[in-house]
Amino acid sequence: MNGLAIPIRLRKCWGPAAFVALFVLLLGFSAVGSHAEERTKVDADRWRNQKVESIQTRIPSAEASDHRLELQARQSWLRRWTPGQMPSSPADAPDETGLVDEPLLANLDRPKTIQVDDWRTLIALQTRLLASDTDEERKENLRTTIELARQLEAALSRQLSSESKSLTAPTGWVLAYTRYRLGRALAYRELPDVREVWPISDPDQYEEQLVAAYGRLMKQTDGKRREFILLQDRMFRRSGKKGRALELLEANRNSIEPKWYLKKRRDLLQELGWDPPYREAAQRYLQAGYDDEW
Repeated sequence: MNGLAIPIRLRKCWGPAAFVALFVLLLGFSAVGSHAEERTKVDADRWRNQKVESIQTRIPSAEASDHRLELQARQSWLRRWTPGQMPSSPADAPDETGLVDEPLLANLDRPKTIQVDDWRTLIALQTRLLASDTDEERKENLRTTIELARQLEAALSRQLSSESKSLTAPTGWVLAYTRYRLGRALAYRELPDVREVWPISDPDQYEEQLVAAYGRLMKQTDGKRREFILLQDRMFRRSGKKGRALELLEANRNSIEPKWYLKKRRDLLQELGWDPPYREAAQRYLQAGYDDEW
C-alpha cells in the first residue's frame, strides 16, 4: 500500500465513493504495469530459447574452429542469461588480488647492462608517456601517446636483456604495460569521434600496426594476464568474435572497473543485435549511475 498511499489532506476533501474510485484506478495501473513487465520477461525468454536453438543448428556445419568457438560462446552466454535477472557488476569489483601494477622505472634499480644516460632517457620517456595517457585526456593525446609508446617500447626491447624482458622482472612489466598502452591507443583510433579529427588514411597499414602491437603483448604475456583483458576483449570484438568477447568480459568481471564492465557488456549486446538482453543491460548501466558523458 505504500506506493498507493493517498495524502491525508486529499482524503478529507473527497467523499468515500471518489476515494474508492481513485484507489481502484491506481490499483489498476499497478496491475497493468506488473502485467506488462511479466509479458516482457515472457517474450524475452521465448526470444532467448529461439536464439539458442538457432545457434545450435549452425554449430555442426561450422567448418572453421574459430567460427565454432564463436557460436558456442554466444550460446553459452544466452543459456546463462535469465530475463529480468541480469546481474550488475560485482559489489567488490575490481578485485585486484594477484594483479601487478605498472612499475615506475624511476623507482627501479638500473640494470647493469644499461648505461646511466640511457636509463635516464628511459625514465623520461615513461614519465612523459604516463602524463600523456590519462583517463581524462586519452583521446586528445593519442598522437603523443602512440609516438612515446613506440619510442619506449623500441628502447626497452633493444636495451633490456632477455631475462629483464620476462614477467619475472619488474622491467618486463614496464615493457608489457608500454605495449598495452600502445595497443590501446591504436585501438582508440577506430572510435567514431576520434576518426572525425584524425582519419585513418591507410587502413591496411593501420591494421598491420595494431595487430602487430597486440601480438607482441600477447606473445610476452601468453595472453593470460588479467591486467590487459580489455585490449584482448577489444580485439575479439573488432574481429567479429563478439560472443567470445562477451564471455571473456564475463569471466573477468571481478577484475574490471564496474563502469567499463557494464558499458562494454551493453555495447557488445547491442552490436550482436540481441535487443532483449541489450535493453536490460542498458537499464543496469543507467541504474548504476553511469552515462556516456564521462
